[in-house]
Amino acid sequence: MVSLTHNRSSLNPALLLEKLKSLSPFRKYLVAFSGGMDSHVLLHLLSKLKQQNSYLSLRAVHIHHGLQKVADCWPEHCQSICDDLGIPLEIHYLDLNLESGDSIEAVARQGRYQAFQSIIQKGEVLLTAHHQRDQAETLLLQLFRGAGVQGLAAMPVIMDSNNSVHIRPLLDESYQSLQAYAVENKLNFIEDPSNQNNSFDRNFLRNQVLPKLRDHWQGLDKTLSRAAKIQSETKTLLDQMAEALRVNCAEYSNVNMVSNTLSVDCLLSLPRDKQKLLIRYWITKKGFLAPSEKKLKTVLNDILLAKEDAQPLVTWQGVEIRRFNYQLYCDAPLTEHDNTQRLSWDGLTPVVIDSLGITIKPAVLASVQCYNEPLSIRFRQGGESLLLAKMAKNNKNKTLKKYLNEAGVPPWLRDRLPLIYCGESLIKVVMLQDVSVLQHEKNKTI
Repeated sequence: MVSLTHNRSSLNPALLLEKLKSLSPFRKYLVAFSGGMDSHVLLHLLSKLKQQNSYLSLRAVHIHHGLQKVADCWPEHCQSICDDLGIPLEIHYLDLNLESGDSIEAVARQGRYQAFQSIIQKGEVLLTAHHQRDQAETLLLQLFRGAGVQGLAAMPVIMDSNNSVHIRPLLDESYQSLQAYAVENKLNFIEDPSNQNNSFDRNFLRNQVLPKLRDHWQGLDKTLSRAAKIQSETKTLLDQMAEALRVNCAEYSNVNMVSNTLSVDCLLSLPRDKQKLLIRYWITKKGFLAPSEKKLKTVLNDILLAKEDAQPLVTWQGVEIRRFNYQLYCDAPLTEHDNTQRLSWDGLTPVVIDSLGITIKPAVLASVQCYNEPLSIRFRQGGESLLLAKMAKNNKNKTLKKYLNEAGVPPWLRDRLPLIYCGESLIKVVMLQDVSVLQHEKNKTI
């Protein structure tokens, strides 16, 4: 059995707490609990921690991917473990939409993390049980895919994403130490049969390649983990450079003072390598998947160098890159939306527009007046005019097209902006704090 005390291992409640405190001020933890050995070890450790520190908040979530029949009994197993440990468990079922050519691993991972984001509470930290061997596998997978520094940095110990924090507190722990802990504490964990399916890249690497490499190079997992740390340090330096470039090239919308875009002129003034660095960094900073080298070249050639009146579009998984008014935009794909719909409104009750995932509140009427005429919410059809309050004295209208041009609203979003009508008069264009929320955020209140 591997000794659990030969070094300052995190497989000790006190030292685990010390590590968690050093990484985040939050004391509320959500544990991703698959029921396998790794996550069971982490959950068991945290249950000890909770017993010794009652002020900590701890709960677990089990994600059922729906990809194999044998997994149908795992939620019950996980519930039993959590009941024994006195830890609340939330079970989340995924309905994955697999299309031809999709990687099951990638789609499942994306669905899993989207589920975590929907479940995690304010001030709560997501904890996952990735360890040193997982890090070694990730580094090699990224290397075989031709990744750069960002990919070779593999998995960070802590990551901020979508206003939440994700920590991997066991990332420096060896697989053997987790295994020894599980044996010593008689943990009853799930063995996932899909882990033996070598048609998956990670399984092939884990089951066929790495064992042979470990026979030849002792301490391989630790060595590869150290290499990932070095790449991570390099990535930090590059990110600092990219952030300075981003600040210099940031464009501020006329609609608001939030920087969402990059100046095309600024990008074109940079050398090619800095263009690529900045665009990759900007996209990932916005929470999207970084482009492949091929997609990045398309952005550089077809978007940056497009004609002034063109409306180029480059897409990949979950991302759309566009250009308008000498600015580069990055957003999620547009949702389906019927701009011919008309919604009656009493002006007193919040209105939900499902196709856009937004809620309009009565407060938007604060700057306008409507008497003895019914209110309605419509969308741009073309040819509309808006009577602005400051123009009312002269009774002059401004065309909606001109108004949106002056406001800097991109063409692809214009028929998605809610228009408030008093009778047949357009009295208000609902501008958002960030027009991109029309595309992918649910239940956004305006």
